[in-house]
Amino acid sequence: MKSKLLLDTNVLIDYAVANRPEHAEATALVKRIVSGQDTGYTTSGSLKDFYYLCRKPLGEAASRQLIRNFLVLLDVLPVGQEECHDSAYSDEPDFEDGLIRAVAERNDMDFIITRDSGAFAHSPVKSLTARRYLDLFGQD
Repeated sequence: MKSKLLLDTNVLIDYAVANRPEHAEATALVKRIVSGQDTGYTTSGSLKDFYYLCRKPLGEAASRQLIRNFLVLLDVLPVGQEECHDSAYSDEPDFEDGLIRAVAERNDMDFIITRDSGAFAHSPVKSLTARRYLDLFGQD
């Protein structure tokens, strides 16, 4: 089954930073996307947040190269006024989570891949960690 996966910012960081929780799982998930087993998505906001959070520890050049890699690997979905409205009126614990949820719901994602266990509980789009997704659907 080929799934549409929206990767939360924390999964992008897990993939990029070797000592992060679930780095191996995020890498295995990206391999599934590269092989065509799943289709990966992220948001323009997640790329902005990734850059902001990773620029200092990884450096400017490495952070930009990772974003270039994500632009090849993932389809980037926009965050606009409708998603902001949905987030502002959602029951998500924070505005950023509400944006991810709004994008996932508006774009018919199959899963939100995240390590944020407190988010997306009321979304019709199921959220899973990278590890759980791989446990359910395999690493090959």
